[in-house]
Amino acid sequence: MKLESLEELRVFAQIVESGSLTAAGRALGMAPNTVSRRLAALEKRLGTVLLYRTTRSQSLTEAGRTLLYRAHRILGEAGAAEAALQQDGEQLKGLVRISVPSVLSHDLLRCLAPLVSANRDLELEVRVNDRMVNPVAEGFDLVIMGGRQTDSRLVARKVGEVTLVLVASGDYLARRGRPEHPRDLERHTLVRFTTSSPSTSWALRHRDGSQEVVPIRCMLETDDGRTLMDALALGFGIGGTSARVMRGMPALERVLPDHHLAEFPVHAVYPASGQRSARVLAVVEALREALAEPAP
Repeated sequence: MKLESLEELRVFAQIVESGSLTAAGRALGMAPNTVSRRLAALEKRLGTVLLYRTTRSQSLTEAGRTLLYRAHRILGEAGAAEAALQQDGEQLKGLVRISVPSVLSHDLLRCLAPLVSANRDLELEVRVNDRMVNPVAEGFDLVIMGGRQTDSRLVARKVGEVTLVLVASGDYLARRGRPEHPRDLERHTLVRFTTSSPSTSWALRHRDGSQEVVPIRCMLETDDGRTLMDALALGFGIGGTSARVMRGMPALERVLPDHHLAEFPVHAVYPASGQRSARVLAVVEALREALAEPAP
């Protein structure tokens, strides 16, 4: 598929993000009829309808969803290249509002430190949120989150992966003993991070790929990552956290080292318009590099 320019993709992505041609025109600094003509030209050239539009709403066609997914990837790579060139040629300026889960806050700060040092006019606002955050609705330039993002108005770039492992404090293990097999967890006190309905089991995956489902009964559940880590460090019981966080907390020890709870991707999520922001893309790239390094 050949497109006349990246600008056509930007216009299309902005229409989807903004929700209407008029709003997209305001965001792009274009007249609505100019936006409409560019969309019509794109649809004509591709020979397909990308958006179903009425006077009150719009929705993506199947072809539109496919193009939007690819457009986000293309624009993201182009924006990253521009950000790298800009960072080499001049200092980054302005404010970046970031939301990050507590399990990744240390890695984020680690990657931000050299950026702040090299760019004195770069301003950062970091909020720790252990819940789902929508950057468009809540005004964030960038949201770091685990799992997948399906909102078509947003760009999601994978920056790394997190492995959840079982840990407990040395004091707890001295009192209650160390489990040797997943089934031993039934005799232990368990704590759990949750943002949904309580779970009655944990699926533990062995390093050989096999899986064992263990029934659990948690004596403490919390939707706050810091509270979870405090509870584990204070000896409340056994619970899951990332391998990176565990290695940064001397009070915690790995339990059942041949097993882990889960592995999930980490995405940097931002509105499609963020692909033009060198400072946002610089943070994304720095975090990707930080998560690619071995855990400290």
